[in-house]
Amino acid sequence: MTGQTNYSPIAIAAAEALAADGAADFALYLPTPSDHRPVLYREAGVGLSHPDFEQLRSSGIPFLYVLSTDMHRCEALLETKLTGLVHSSEVPPNEKAILVHQVGTSVARDLTRDPGSTEILARTSYVVDNIIGSVLSNPLVAEHVLQMAGHERSTASHMLVVSALAVTLGAEIFGSDHEILKALGLAGMTHDIGKLGISPEVLNKTTPLTLEESQLIQQHPIESVRLLGDDPHVTPVVRQMILQHHEWVNGCGYPLGVSGDELLPGSRIVAIVDSFHAMIGRRSHRRPLTPLEANRALNSQAGRQFDADMLVHWNELFDRCWSQGPALPPMQAGSEMDELSSRHEHCLTPPRRSVFGARPKRLTCDARAMIKCVYAGRLHDATCAPDEFVASVHNVSHTGLCMYSAYPMYRGEVIHVQIDKGTHKVWVRGTVAWCRQEEGNIYKAGLRFVQRIPDYKARAPVNIQGMVRPDAANPQASPEVAQDSHESPQTTERDQAETPSESELETLAEIAAMRSPTLEAERTVVKLSTSPDPEVRRKAIDVLANIGTKAARAAVVALLEDHEPAVREHAAATAGMMEMLEAAYTLRQLLNDPVEAVALRAAGALGRLGERTGLPLVMEALQQKGAQARLAAQVFGEIVGHRFPANERGVKAARRYLAAKGPALLAP
Repeated sequence: MTGQTNYSPIAIAAAEALAADGAADFALYLPTPSDHRPVLYREAGVGLSHPDFEQLRSSGIPFLYVLSTDMHRCEALLETKLTGLVHSSEVPPNEKAILVHQVGTSVARDLTRDPGSTEILARTSYVVDNIIGSVLSNPLVAEHVLQMAGHERSTASHMLVVSALAVTLGAEIFGSDHEILKALGLAGMTHDIGKLGISPEVLNKTTPLTLEESQLIQQHPIESVRLLGDDPHVTPVVRQMILQHHEWVNGCGYPLGVSGDELLPGSRIVAIVDSFHAMIGRRSHRRPLTPLEANRALNSQAGRQFDADMLVHWNELFDRCWSQGPALPPMQAGSEMDELSSRHEHCLTPPRRSVFGARPKRLTCDARAMIKCVYAGRLHDATCAPDEFVASVHNVSHTGLCMYSAYPMYRGEVIHVQIDKGTHKVWVRGTVAWCRQEEGNIYKAGLRFVQRIPDYKARAPVNIQGMVRPDAANPQASPEVAQDSHESPQTTERDQAETPSESELETLAEIAAMRSPTLEAERTVVKLSTSPDPEVRRKAIDVLANIGTKAARAAVVALLEDHEPAVREHAAATAGMMEMLEAAYTLRQLLNDPVEAVALRAAGALGRLGERTGLPLVMEALQQKGAQARLAAQVFGEIVGHRFPANERGVKAARRYLAAKGPALLAP
């Protein structure tokens, strides 16, 4: 069809819906054989009557055309009517599929332009609800969704089709569970937006990737989550699905190499449908695979790249639904190919060792070498790691270190580490260069040093870096992390005058570095523990704990009654760690603190003192969800003498322990 770029297809049901309220003041055109322009059907403003649409359907015409200049306004009107059309019994299943595809692609197109917009993510959520409604309303809709998968290959269409296929396969496995279907749909719509910043030259490169290019592609699930920020529409489960959609069940995927039960069921579903749609799409370096060829390729990787049980359900859906399919709007001439898919993303070529260049001299550390880590910049809701944790060091050089941690970390996240230089301890800012899962639940991560920082900045948050392109510096990187990452950590001059709080934090840092603090230094810390700045009071608790004298311990007990919840919580944790019997009375009072985290810390501290007064409170918190349950698991371990990590796995283990020994724990 010549002149196709001037026209856009619209479903019959869409035109009918717009005509019903007089909004169809668009000129409409009939499709014609491929070598002719569309034929004018109705002039703009003439209006349409219901029999016209019935006649079109009876003639086997499933769609019309409007001028491309009218399409955006048309799609905006359709978006407001989508829910009614999806749940209408008068709209045929094939037209429902076309409607959802049309509106969903329009929203996905806007999402690629502004992925962090709360308004657009709300519209995305609305579209996913309608995908779910259309798939659940009539089994035939699912068939048409699957049949439409290869008809258009724009970026936005890829996002919409992966979302729709994920929901369709999810409904096959989980039935009408709206929560899991919603997560699948949102993950499908947003899983690849992190590749929008990668140039097509890298994505479509036909020769082996360089190390930098390989890392760039492997980072796109992380970048997708980073771009989504902390929007409430994107739940932690959705973020995990995005992060894991290129993980393999045998552990050979990326970015972490997790495997088996570590992969969410939804992640395995998105991996299957994303790969299927990528294979049936056209590429500059190969012809598109037929659906049957793509399906055979999927099944050849059963148990390796893809979950074998999930593939069984996919095959049942595929065999039942795939056929020639209905007449659908062809891809518009001149529309973009799916530049988000890469020939390298599903089967990466391992870089040769020589690509890495000479490694700096590294010092292998004793197995007992531990470092204190503070999360300064992280992906929102991506891991259950606490803000502060301890890791063991494998080796270290002047440019970075390799460590083992109980928590996953993602490339680009910012970690502050405290390093013991023998005579004193220093804080260094680092960025995560890589992280892979080792045996069990242990992760091995590489940290690249950026700069040395003063103690008062150890807990100061920074923005995590965006995707670092191999051909240009990243404009979104935090100014404090923008210096050459290959340089040794350097102390930077502050070019602004210190505030009183900064001066107090500096004083505390100097005293903390003393091997044997003087009496005058001790008095200074006790005085600073009453500072108006809660961060100074919080830091003073750490220094008081290191001093450990009677006066220092008394100052910690006094801070248990601080008006700032964060200070009370930290003081309670410290009192428990130091096993301060003199704090028992105040800790019992804190069990009734209005801030649950403070009460839980007090319960844990009492547990370390041999009291189980706070056990009922902790048991109740264990049944909750989120951060409070993770904290409750850690505190529960302090009470019963076991170690339960502050993550979802720790929560499950604590609940099992509680179920097995609950009555005995509560016995007097």
